[in-house]
Amino acid sequence: MLTIFWRTIKDRRNVLIIYVLVSVGVLWMYIGLFPSFKEQATNLEQLIKNYPEGFLKAFNFDIKSFTTIEGFLATEQFSFMWPMLTLFMLIGYAGYALTGEVEKGTIELMLSQPFSRAKLFFAKYLAGLKMFSIYVIFSVLAAVPLCLAYNVSFHSKNFLTMTVLAFIFGLAVYSIAMFFSSIFSDKGKVFFTSGGILVVMYILNILASIKDSLSNLKYASFFYYFNPSKALVYNQIDHWSYLVFLLTALIFTILGVIIFSRRDVTT
Repeated sequence: MLTIFWRTIKDRRNVLIIYVLVSVGVLWMYIGLFPSFKEQATNLEQLIKNYPEGFLKAFNFDIKSFTTIEGFLATEQFSFMWPMLTLFMLIGYAGYALTGEVEKGTIELMLSQPFSRAKLFFAKYLAGLKMFSIYVIFSVLAAVPLCLAYNVSFHSKNFLTMTVLAFIFGLAVYSIAMFFSSIFSDKGKVFFTSGGILVVMYILNILASIKDSLSNLKYASFFYYFNPSKALVYNQIDHWSYLVFLLTALIFTILGVIIFSRRDVTT
């Protein structure tokens, strides 16, 4: 089991490094640009006040978005760019973890080893979770040394809170993707199904924000519970966010183990 765990990490480490470098690079760019944006804070605040309220809610805009580094990053980095990179990374890994082994024909060799399918599932699952944890630490907490380098004021506790929110959000997404990886024998189906669900969630959150009659749709979207502005600007995470993300991760992980343990993976 440990052999598969470490082999999986070794096989995917280059992909992890690329995602970390891209995420930190974008973070570096935004922090480097922040002092210039802050100089125009008054004009930008007036501009934001003229935007429709629904638009501001849909994209987590806050009046502090251009006056504090936390608000700026919440809007520019963590409301769109970071989630998109994270979705690509997690769904891509999940597709590789189980379905990829079926496609390559190596799954039978793994199943011939003296441990259960459940242990194989968790070896793959935990390897991905370890890599995601590394990604979260670098992609969020790299902001601290970068802020120090550019002499930008920041609140370190807020970035720790954002790290927690980022982790539980990714945990839920990853568990759903691993669930579909335990069902399908085609990586494309894992990507399409997992990605399709999350795209629908994103659209639902936007629709709920811009049209009052559809406001209840937001509760069906992960992107409603993933609120980087609240985490970074106000150092808060809603209790519902913990409940939704952790419960989703638990349910889909259990279902994934059960299905993978029972299915015929040779077909």
